[in-house]
Amino acid sequence: MEVRLPAAPPGVAHRATAYGGIMHRVSARWLPGRWRRLFALLSIAVAVVTLPMSAATAAAATTTLRNFDAVTTVERQNVWYHMALIGDKYVIFNDRGIIEGPQLIRLKWPFLPERFTHDVDSAGIAFSRSGYYWRHTWTKGNEVIVFEDAGIIPGQQFLPQSYDGISDFNNSTTTYFPISHMVVKGGNFAFFNDTNYAVTSGSISREFPFLPEYYTYGLDDISVEREPSGSLNYSFYKGNERLIFQDGRIIELVRLDLKWPFLNPLRQQRKIVGH
Repeated sequence: MEVRLPAAPPGVAHRATAYGGIMHRVSARWLPGRWRRLFALLSIAVAVVTLPMSAATAAAATTTLRNFDAVTTVERQNVWYHMALIGDKYVIFNDRGIIEGPQLIRLKWPFLPERFTHDVDSAGIAFSRSGYYWRHTWTKGNEVIVFEDAGIIPGQQFLPQSYDGISDFNNSTTTYFPISHMVVKGGNFAFFNDTNYAVTSGSISREFPFLPEYYTYGLDDISVEREPSGSLNYSFYKGNERLIFQDGRIIELVRLDLKWPFLNPLRQQRKIVGH
């Protein structure tokens, strides 16, 4: 779905808001002199009345909410599932509500090393075989662990660099391997297959020049899924926002506290001291 802006009236320019909405910015240059002066006075009055209220409302809605440590997405038969990690808990959900959790990571996967039971840096999910078995890739610092619900998958334990975000995805619904990955660090990214963990060398801003500059560096996490059409669907997470894009078009930009309000109680928990 492509986001299209409605036609603006004469003298009005479009301005996209930070949350995917649309504002109209009026140009006063075409107004007669006396109306231009009145327009200026009204603009000042509106700014004085509305801007502090809007800023205060937005701040109150997010200042008490902790960002996710990791959040990822997996698609099963055209249904999207999400998993978020925050502190020592996980939750599985879709856009309608919670499916499983919130619960302690160590209770769901008791075989994980203690350091991977809290404050994980990034997480990805792909299917490992028919039946839609989830295979997880989690990173923390320069360490990585791959596992399914039945246990840890033996393999590489250390990364060539730490990642800000990682995403796993299957390239088809019938062939599960190789599992593909996208990783980001700072303003760079890399793609690779299986456990050939790569150093990020491609520039996000050059690869995706249509993205707002804010989303080309310092991402909290990412998620990539291949659509049945073959196109890659990207979700970039930063702070309290998620940006979705595909085929060079931005599809959605939302605040997470409004998109998933049922997760707000989980996000209000405090960071574990010493972890």
